[in-house]
Parts: sequence; C-alpha cells; structure tokens
Amino acid sequence: MQIILGITGGVAAYKSAELARLLANQGHRVRCILTEAGARFITPLTLTSLTGEPCYGSNPDQGEWRANPSIEHIELARWADLVVVAPATANMLGKTANGLATDLLSTVLLATRAQVLWAPAMNSGMWENPAVQANMARLLSFGHGIVEPGEGVLACGEEGTGKLADVASIAEAIRFHGTPKLRSLNGRKVLITSGPTREDLDPVRTLTNRSTGAMGIELARAFRDVGARVQLVLGGDLPAPWGVETVRVRSAQQMLQACEARWADSAGLVAAAAVADQRPEAPAPEKVKKVQGPESLALVRTPDILATLSSSRRSDQWVLGFAAESQNHLEQALSKLKAKGLDAVLVNDVQGGRAFGAQVNTLTPLTHQGQHPSLGPLSKDRLAQEVVQWWARQLEIRENAQLQVIQP
Repeated sequence: MQIILGITGGVAAYKSAELARLLANQGHRVRCILTEAGARFITPLTLTSLTGEPCYGSNPDQGEWRANPSIEHIELARWADLVVVAPATANMLGKTANGLATDLLSTVLLATRAQVLWAPAMNSGMWENPAVQANMARLLSFGHGIVEPGEGVLACGEEGTGKLADVASIAEAIRFHGTPKLRSLNGRKVLITSGPTREDLDPVRTLTNRSTGAMGIELARAFRDVGARVQLVLGGDLPAPWGVETVRVRSAQQMLQACEARWADSAGLVAAAAVADQRPEAPAPEKVKKVQGPESLALVRTPDILATLSSSRRSDQWVLGFAAESQNHLEQALSKLKAKGLDAVLVNDVQGGRAFGAQVNTLTPLTHQGQHPSLGPLSKDRLAQEVVQWWARQLEIRENAQLQVIQP
C-alpha cells in the first residue's frame, strides 16, 4: 500500500518515526509530509532514512527534502492509497474540516481521493472543546476515519484524554482501512469466541488449557479488516485487537452468557475458543492446603457453548467451528460437524503441543460436501486471513445457490 504519513506539530511527533518504520517493515511505501511545526520536533532526514522515500514539507526553502515543488500536492494526492495524519493537531483538523489549504499537507488532504485517517493528539481541554469535536464530527461525516486518542498523563503534565494512540493501534487502523471489503461479510455482525476459559478450583488454582487465544484474536482482526462488525468474547490475557467490540470472560458459563446476549443480532458465529470441558463440582472458598494421603477432585461438565448456540440459530445464521484434535483428526472433526449442526469445521492438529502460542499453524476445512484443501502452514495472522477468504467464498456459493432456488 502507498501511504502518505502527515506529521503535524506536537511532542507526539517522535512516535511518527516508529510508525513510519513499522509500516515500511510491513512492506508499505511510506512518504512523509511534515508541517513547519512538525519539522521542529522531528527531522526530514530521520523519516527519509526510516522509509527510504522522500520526505516532503511546506517550506520551499528546504530544497534538500522538497523533491519537486511543481504541482507537488496533486502528484502526492494521486500517489496515495491512504493518507494518515499522526499526530493530528486541532489546527489541522480545523483547516481540513473547513476546506482550508495553507501548506502542503493541508493541500494534499483537500486534493486526495484516498481514504483519510486521523490520529489526534493534543491537550485534553483542546480535544474536548466543542469546536474541535464539531470539526472531527464533520470529517467523519466526509468518510474519514479516526484512531481515538488515549487517556493518561499528557505532555503538559495534566491527565485526561488526548494522548496519541499507541503505534500498534494506528498500524491496525491502517490495515483495516487499507483492506478491500468482502461483499458477503461487509457490514455483517460476526460473533467470535477466543481464548481459554478458566474454572476456579479455589482462589489460587484454576482448571484450564494451553490455548492463548492468539488464533481467535487474529480471526477477529481478519474479519474486521474485510468489513465485518466483530463482537469478540475473549478469555485469557492477550490484549484485544483495535476496533473490535470485546467482552472479557473467565469461565465457560460466563462465555455462554455473553454469547447468548449477542447471538440473536449476529449473522454468524466463529467458535475459536478453547472452552474447558469440565469444572470443579464445588470450588473451594479458600486455598486448599496440602494434606497427607490421596486427593480427589470431583468434576462436572461445563455447558457446550457451540452446540447451544447452533441449536438456537435461525436459518439465515451460519456457524463455523474449530476442532483441536491429537488423533483421528478428520474423523473426530466430521463427528463434531454433524453432531453440533455446524456449517463447517476447521481441523487443528495439536499433537505434541503444536499450534499453541506463536507457532505457525495449518487448518483443514470440512463441510457437509467433504474435505477442502488445507490452509497453511502459515503464521496465525496470515492463516486467519486465508480462513476469512475461504469462508467468504463459501458464503457466496451458498447465497448463489439460494438465489437459484428462488428464481423460477
């Protein structure tokens, strides 16, 4: 992707260098535009060195970093697939919202037909000012995007909302805005479960499994990127992805309740969570001490979340399950597909602990029509993208078949 990174005046401008480096390392072409105020916080040489691309600015006297002053704003506006302003000051928000162009960056922002993404950073009083909020709302009405500022201690020493969002979140927003949307998923609510559940034995010990939730989180990102409105029910400790509505849960019962509250409004379910199948019959209210002699633990089954949701689904809803198996993978997965009334199941070979954590993974899809070619081995982020593309094709096939039935 070809990205214009606009950098305005603010202490947070130093983070733009990290963002530029990250985007370049991800394979994007990044050209930076500095405002005069931005150039007081970070140098063109730094940005050029990190991106391998020219750095542009508003001062025609700075010839060493102004590649071509003739109709430069039009060339850059056409070149960009995405224009990102990080940090974005109240001044630049106001100028662009009201159609003003007083320097190169503001002129490019008016001339471009590319998607524009803002990452504001300013004092909390400025951010909360009605004029700034009105300007931001107007830009959003134009179709621009925003990475909301965070809360914390600001450069001025005050606490409040106004910190530049972390670089990883801005990069995720760029990924979302730069990914083509898929017709079969765009605008559809998708419910995703991810991570392990934990069943308390006592206030200290838990019964759980080796899942981290990494695959489910990458699936949430991948569905988000193609336009789905993702609702993520997440167990474990990994951070939730940017732009995804997330509810944290601990036990299988909590996960079921969270899913049931959201299932009716969803188009489909991606059940990637590793739900503990058992819980203690009677969790101890205090830490259990060591005693002499044999010990025993009475277990009872936890609710079957996937079967429960699948049994209550409407005809227009779909259910995508996962099967982590250590033996007889396809046979076990096929049984799960039929017994729980799923539309598809993706088989995960976890023999020997493979597939857990940050390792590469392979998934084999099964539908009622049979086995599909395996996806992977790939890193989990790439694998999640392949899963979404595969499932979107299956949805299109199903929709086309339904249309043929309806037509006389």
